[in-house]
Amino acid sequence: MGLLLAPVFFISCRKEPEDAQEGALPEILVLFDPGGLGDRAYNDQILRGVELAINDIKKDFYISFITPEDLEDVAFLIESWWEDRDLTDENGLVPRRLLVLASSDYAEIAREIVDTDQLSMDCSILAFEVKDENVKDDNIYTFGFSMYGVSWLAGSSARDMGCEFSLVLMGSGGDTSIYDAVDGFIDGFGKGVAVDAMADDYTGYNMSTELYHKMYEYDGRFDFIYSISGGSNMGIYRYLRENPDCGIYTAGMDIDQSPYSTLIIGSMVKRIDLVVFDSINTWIDCVEVPQHRSFGLESGYIDWIIPDRYSDLRPKAEAVRQKAIQKEKEYEASH
Repeated sequence: MGLLLAPVFFISCRKEPEDAQEGALPEILVLFDPGGLGDRAYNDQILRGVELAINDIKKDFYISFITPEDLEDVAFLIESWWEDRDLTDENGLVPRRLLVLASSDYAEIAREIVDTDQLSMDCSILAFEVKDENVKDDNIYTFGFSMYGVSWLAGSSARDMGCEFSLVLMGSGGDTSIYDAVDGFIDGFGKGVAVDAMADDYTGYNMSTELYHKMYEYDGRFDFIYSISGGSNMGIYRYLRENPDCGIYTAGMDIDQSPYSTLIIGSMVKRIDLVVFDSINTWIDCVEVPQHRSFGLESGYIDWIIPDRYSDLRPKAEAVRQKAIQKEKEYEASH
């Protein structure tokens, strides 16, 4: 499998002494987005959560992670994992197994392959970025971030900067998991927002060079860009570093991106690393969690972080934080 899927296949193994071992060590497989690792944002934060689990969880387990080349490889890997679910280890024992699907596209692929009625705490699937409306009672554990509240704050901050013509740029126009971010920014900013997309599928999240060139098209038309485009956003930051007087401000995504450009007024920070760490930890400890969890502005797992150079925006953002939380609750209840 490692030779077939050459991009990335790492394994971290830790074992107890044989005389202290009781049963087989749990096994965890993490599937990243195709081309996702190295985006300096969301996927790298997932990897950080995996590393936190390796370093900080006291119990021993096996964990491996793979970056597939495309969705066909994803289907192959899920099918292989499912077919191997009853394989024994070197001691003839069947280990508990967890499959972590670190992409919003993967849950539906898994449902086409896996007999979800046979899933349990001993053979589990955790799927990322699944919205409430896509949750099915099929034993797949899911979670998603509600980005409406943070995006509402971002839109409000952009308006407070004096911006009048904003662009919301999606990495994938077909990615329904980010529609709440689009709606939140539009509602927080008010009038004067256009919407565009880099692509219709996951490739739009890995097009930094293409987005860099599109910035020449956007320059002069917009004074703020709210881009939910993963690693493609690096193209925006590069353009703004090279053209600091162009008059365009922007936002960071997934982590605090303010070091990449002085024109980033704030960042939507997702603590996906802590979600990954907590999820692995609870699974290893056999702790039951709700089948679906949603993390919004009130959860502490996602927030709008304003850097020091724009500290004058912080009091305004804090003054409307509770309004943003309430707006998010109303939005979630109606969608």
